[in-house]
Amino acid sequence: MRILLLSLFCLPFALNGADSLRFHSAAFNAERLVIVHTPTYFKAASEAVRMPVFVVLDGQHEWFVEPVMNDIRYLQYTHEVPQAIVVVVPHIDRVKEAAGEDEEALLHLLTDELPPLLEAYHPGDYRVLIGHSFTASFALEAKLQQPDAFDAVIALSLLYRVENTLPALADLLRGRGDDDVLLAVGGADRTKDGGHHAPLTAVWNALPATKGSLSLREFPSAGHTSLPIIAFPELLSTLFMDFSLRDSLAPVNDEYQLREPPPTPMKLMEQVDRSLAFRGTRLPWEVAEINGLASRLWAGGMTDHVLAIYKRGVALYPDDYSMQWALGEVLLESDRRSGEVALRKALSLLDTEPMSEQERSELKAEIEGLLK
Repeated sequence: MRILLLSLFCLPFALNGADSLRFHSAAFNAERLVIVHTPTYFKAASEAVRMPVFVVLDGQHEWFVEPVMNDIRYLQYTHEVPQAIVVVVPHIDRVKEAAGEDEEALLHLLTDELPPLLEAYHPGDYRVLIGHSFTASFALEAKLQQPDAFDAVIALSLLYRVENTLPALADLLRGRGDDDVLLAVGGADRTKDGGHHAPLTAVWNALPATKGSLSLREFPSAGHTSLPIIAFPELLSTLFMDFSLRDSLAPVNDEYQLREPPPTPMKLMEQVDRSLAFRGTRLPWEVAEINGLASRLWAGGMTDHVLAIYKRGVALYPDDYSMQWALGEVLLESDRRSGEVALRKALSLLDTEPMSEQERSELKAEIEGLLK
């Protein structure tokens, strides 16, 4: 059955599409650039699929951005991190923009000019701001000045103004239970991150015991520039721990048998809806989660449950050929006409998929075989 195969190869997809958006920034009175990365199945999603937004500062530094993007990509692949719209923001003069006279302009760009640019991507309302060194310090300032603009901040090896920002953030976060600020610093040795470690930890140790969701982690093996490579995946996966645990409905044993009978299809979909809650908002149900749940239930002979799952899947991802294929195959026995419509839709969508002609022909042959 094709559904069982879908659960094996339809894992979370890597970041794939990238749009370079050039626009006139009123804040800087100059042309600026941001790069918007989307998952490969983004184009198949309906507007109901509102993905979180990760904003990565210091986009002009390849040594910083490439590891961060790869961390996001592979943590999504392993279901530690949700599929997201990732916005990379390069700077013209990072010190001036993050810790100088252009700070307000950068904040205005991020909070006022960027959101309209992203509307075409139907973003969700959960946003994470990510920075290193000067831009890490700026990220804390941004959270303080515009608390609702970003739900979470990941700040790596920060130092500038921490004697002011950390106490203020501790106060702010005590009243904002769904917000997170995750800090990291490298080793205390001079050849590691010693220049930032001592002053940052001194301020941290002077903070009150109650800090809300403000946290600091030390990475003794990391230097100032290697800290993003070493610490970022740990902080990002920590932030999304609850997300990583949510795909637990209809558990199976080692023989891939259901451990217990599932609730009715309606009750199951209600459980799915509840599982999407995250930090006061919702994170979309993902293609891999849909296929995984359907596979477990199909193996248990729960056809009605699988049908309910793929009806929802097609509503969320109408232009994903695998969703249409799976729905069509499940429908063939109970509603052959509707099943054939879905399978023909899958055939049509395959024409737009980036794959080799041989692979396309093989997949089409499988679908056409079901239509005979």
